[in-house]
Amino acid sequence: MRHRVTFGIACFFFLILIVPAYALQIAAPLKSSGACTLTAGGVQSMSSFVDGTLGADPSLSWSKTFGGEDSDWAFSVIQTSDGGYALAGYTGSYGAGGEDFWLVQTDSAGNEEWNKTFGGEDSDWAFSVIQTSDGGYALAGYTGSYGAGGEDFWLVKTDSAGNEEWNKTFGGENSDWARSVIQTSDGGYALAGYTESYGAGGEDFWLVKTDSAGNEEWNKTFGGENSDWARSVIQTSGGGYALAGITESYGAGGVDFWLVKTDSSGNEEWNKTFGGEDPDWALSVIQTSDGGYALAGVTESYGAGGFDFWLVKTEGEGAGEIPIIYVAGAVAVIVVALALILHKM
Repeated sequence: MRHRVTFGIACFFFLILIVPAYALQIAAPLKSSGACTLTAGGVQSMSSFVDGTLGADPSLSWSKTFGGEDSDWAFSVIQTSDGGYALAGYTGSYGAGGEDFWLVQTDSAGNEEWNKTFGGEDSDWAFSVIQTSDGGYALAGYTGSYGAGGEDFWLVKTDSAGNEEWNKTFGGENSDWARSVIQTSDGGYALAGYTESYGAGGEDFWLVKTDSAGNEEWNKTFGGENSDWARSVIQTSGGGYALAGITESYGAGGVDFWLVKTDSSGNEEWNKTFGGEDPDWALSVIQTSDGGYALAGVTESYGAGGFDFWLVKTEGEGAGEIPIIYVAGAVAVIVVALALILHKM
């Protein structure tokens, strides 16, 4: 009877601990170049996600256009501290050259309050704008008018009225495009994009860190032999940085989502790819409340067809790196040991 009880207790622990862990191992692939969802029917590749059940579509409050006779493109918008909006992009209608950085400030109803152009005779495109801690603005993009080479990272700092306070270029002889800028916890700036001037391959992720006056403190490249473009950068809760974009050097297919995590000095801590055989482009990254990351972009590998929205959620800082099968194995050892102890009772 005692042996039956011992065996029964061991089986109980096996059923509640080992079997669920093993099932999860089967259902959830280890961290790899792919991403999947678990549905009622089992495991399937990530599909396009459209949720029409959470309430009615929001109604249009208003819309506004800004521009002239030529091409004028906005790439970035923020809500400002006064409740208005700031838009950044490029203008072919105004300014000094072919295309110039263009910053437009509106009130809360979208009525233009002022606009400013920055640039020279060649193409200058702003891709990202933030409001800075002093109430001014920082714009990042590329410049063909200034700098060392074909196109360089360009960081323009303004006061609260859009008047330029300073600008800085970063780059070499080839094309270097900044696609994202943030103000860092120390009052400086971090810019991310791609570089053809430095690094290992055709284009590499490029992260440039400056002080509060835009003077470079350090820069880091990440990538392989092919094209790797960073499209978004954030400062993480631990003081490091997370960059998201696309890689042709690594992963499962031609172009994959690529997430690179660094420490506060820009040294790589880890990187992850997500994607399939077809192109998958990550365009934005945030850190989530649980310490993980969410990446958004487009996928041609999964979904309904053509290009679909793709949202990828990862686990926290370094969490989940131990495969579940190893956890199950450890629990098995504990259960066996428990059974032996009970057997001797």
